[in-house]
Amino acid sequence: METLFGNLQRLIEGEAPAMTPCTRAERRERQEERILEAAKACFVRAGFQGASMHDICAEAGMSPGALYRYFASKEAIVAAICEADRREDATVLAAVTAKTNVIDGMVFGAMTHIRHMHETKAAPLFAEVCAEAARNSAVEQTCRCHMEQVQAMFGAYLGSAVDRGEIAPAVELGVVVPTLMAVINGMALKDLPSHGVPFDKLEIAVRGVIEGILRPTGKLPGRS
Repeated sequence: METLFGNLQRLIEGEAPAMTPCTRAERRERQEERILEAAKACFVRAGFQGASMHDICAEAGMSPGALYRYFASKEAIVAAICEADRREDATVLAAVTAKTNVIDGMVFGAMTHIRHMHETKAAPLFAEVCAEAARNSAVEQTCRCHMEQVQAMFGAYLGSAVDRGEIAPAVELGVVVPTLMAVINGMALKDLPSHGVPFDKLEIAVRGVIEGILRPTGKLPGRS
């Protein structure tokens, strides 16, 4: 009660209660997140070409001058969205590579991606960015860089499994990795759970596809 009355007294006297101030970096991060969420909503609603920076400003409740202090263009916004995805992918990939069974690891990664796309309703945005990458070289370069990083990490993970004799793909990993990613991204983009496909049934299908491509030998990790 003393604290409450003390705060009221300070307010009456024109003195606000002490609060922990945000750092400049924290304020900038919050503003950037605000802009990115507004941009995502605009891109899904009107498409990348149809959404203007003015639309994003209106969605975010910011003036053009304020927004341009953070992002100089829509391409810069897409780059920031991809960077956020890259950080999320890095977390998932760390969990994938921690799996001692490579098939279990790949199934876990695929289902995590599919579930994330479904729960966040990100499929329309993902489709819009992919479409824009086909006609905008700046967006294409950003997406390609991100994809190459993910492919390199999956390639190293699967390469170790090949070296251990756990899998025997019919073709080289340079073909296997992008093929698997295309299949998994296609499932995520289609958002099959929203069309009534149960996650448990989908996981069975995903496992069948991954096993068919990677061809596990039955050799368990750590055994000769």
